[in-house]
Amino acid sequence: MKKLLFVLALSLQTAFVFSADKTGLLVAARYENVKMYRQPGTSTEVLKALTRTDEVVVVRKYNNNWAIVTSNGQVGYMLTSELTQTKPQMVRMFAKK
Repeated sequence: MKKLLFVLALSLQTAFVFSADKTGLLVAARYENVKMYRQPGTSTEVLKALTRTDEVVVVRKYNNNWAIVTSNGQVGYMLTSELTQTKPQMVRMFAKK
C-alpha cells in the first residue's frame, strides 16, 4: 500500500512539473529585429528578423538559453532572453485559422 501511494504521489508531482512547461505559448520578440536562427547558436544561419508585432509560438524549450519556435509556419531557434509573453492562455498548436 505504501508503494502504491508513493507511486501515485510521484506521478502527480511529475504531472505538475510537466504542466508548468511553457510550450505552446504565444509570445513576441522583446525587441525589434530579434533574430530567429536555423540552429541553436548565434553563428548559424539567420532565418528571419522578427519585430515586436510578429506572432511567435514556443514549440518547446531546447535548453536554458534557447527555445524552438514557429513564426508564420517557419520553425527556428530563438534566445529565450529575447522572448516575452503576450497572452497568458495557451494557444492551440494545430488550430486552423
